Amino acid sequence: MLYVDGMNGVIDHPGTVQWLYNLVSSKFRLVVKTALKLLLVFVEYAETNCILLVKAIKAVDYVHTTRPWSNVMKLMKEYDAADTELLIYAMSLINKTLYGLPDQDMYYDQVDAIEEQGIESIIRRYMSKQGTDLDLLRQFQIYEAVLHHEDGEEKGTPLRQLDDTIRKALKNRKSLTATLNPVERRKSRRYSTGNSPLTLTLTPTRLITPPESPSDDILNAVNGN
Repeated sequence: MLYVDGMNGVIDHPGTVQWLYNLVSSKFRLVVKTALKLLLVFVEYAETNCILLVKAIKAVDYVHTTRPWSNVMKLMKEYDAADTELLIYAMSLINKTLYGLPDQDMYYDQVDAIEEQGIESIIRRYMSKQGTDLDLLRQFQIYEAVLHHEDGEEKGTPLRQLDDTIRKALKNRKSLTATLNPVERRKSRRYSTGNSPLTLTLTPTRLITPPESPSDDILNAVNGN
């Protein structure tokens, strides 16, 4: 896949991308790791590949009658047997795919599917866990910061902490909806239910968030219930 001809072959063959996404649900760690790494290479190769991955995910999960991104989200929810390296790859894949999407409708379609499968509770759980890997926390920070930005909640959004590639992608995507009335712009499922995205700050030792009164679902997730 690292060679141009090979990558073009993958781009022209959706079945290969679907197969790689299917492998994320494998019982074998090495298979899952390899699949995630190859999918990361795929989306990093060209932003248009992010759309192809979204289509592949939709096709696979439709056949399995599951929500989009279910293979990745199942991996994220395996708290008892969590593999930090795989979690970092999985969250990186989510982030890189999301900020490679060209318009906000497509972005929110994916975010809403991920949110419905409990990404907010997952983030809070790992935030509250001592010793969580900083690279994983960084990926959570990116997800929350971008969601905050897309929902139009500029205040307190730590976009300055994100790399230039992400900021450029966000600027390009936002320009497509610049003419819309802010009230008419689509917002995330979390925003619509009254739960604003978390404002996260990465310190040398952990990721912190301002105190709040979490919902019962979040408390249950944190307490392991």
